[in-house]
Amino acid sequence: MNKYEFRTITVDDIPAMSELLICRQNLESKTFPSLKNSCLNAKYITDLLENLFVNSKVIGTGAFANDELVGYIFGEMKIDNLRGRGRHIWVPYEGIAIRMDQSSEIIRELYTKVSVVWLEQGCFSHHTVIPLGNQMYFEAFQRLSFFIDHVYGIMNMEDYKPFESLSDAEIRFANKNDSEIMGNMSSIIFSSLNSAPAFLPVIPEIVMKINAGYKSLVEDNDSTILIAEKDTKELGFQVYEPITPDLMAPDDGVELHIAGTYYSQRGRGVGKKLMNEGFRIMKEKGYNSIISDWKITNLSASTFWPKCGFKPIAYRMVRSIDNNIAWANFNNPSIKLL
Repeated sequence: MNKYEFRTITVDDIPAMSELLICRQNLESKTFPSLKNSCLNAKYITDLLENLFVNSKVIGTGAFANDELVGYIFGEMKIDNLRGRGRHIWVPYEGIAIRMDQSSEIIRELYTKVSVVWLEQGCFSHHTVIPLGNQMYFEAFQRLSFFIDHVYGIMNMEDYKPFESLSDAEIRFANKNDSEIMGNMSSIIFSSLNSAPAFLPVIPEIVMKINAGYKSLVEDNDSTILIAEKDTKELGFQVYEPITPDLMAPDDGVELHIAGTYYSQRGRGVGKKLMNEGFRIMKEKGYNSIISDWKITNLSASTFWPKCGFKPIAYRMVRSIDNNIAWANFNNPSIKLL
């Protein structure tokens, strides 16, 4: 490997970071054309990075060759006790980039350097959003013992192939009288995640928050809510919301924000009929792509959404380090007494 100087990155390094990120995204957009959007420019990316460094607790390391930045990684220090993540590091989509002529090994070297600082800050859980247009990022983090936790996908509507063998359920728009119906369906996704193989704990406070959020969706005039029902009984739903373009979201896209079908109704074509109708409505509204995301251990989601045409553009990968390393190390004087 080339000899690099590794040092902390600051706001002074943002112009060089912006150049690396633009080059990375230009390459990503060759694989995912929807990502070549209005945000892929120096001003947007520079402003984005400056906002992160000024308004968040950012800890990052850069690799310099002949005093020129050739790669970087940074993460935001966050605390989330409600979801069990505790004190953790969040590396956003724009949080890592290397120059195209560099080996993927520089990614592992960057993580080696910065992870020491993250642990010093008490952050033993590292969550990293990895671009997939260039597989070197994914492969490097695999070789750092990160695992895939979440998938971010895009479906180009011109590629959509309507499903056949549909349910005979009726699909209708939700209205403001459907608050309780939406509240009833608020447990569909979480119950799947609570079951095997995801085993996500059900925290009462989160369940209450999700239930209230579902109920309030009918008051949001920007949301498009579709309900599948038969004999006046709800079977499933989809919620579409407008998006603001960013590096992961196309200019002409809409988000399939949440969707679910009761377990007892799965395999009967309910989700397919909802998807066909959702596609038709969003196409009529002038959208050319749909974005969505799902947990990879949610088997129903991770098998169904790719069938709809959603292609992964990024993974959220996670590594949790045994916090005993804070004392169980060879810098501990007691080890020398053994």
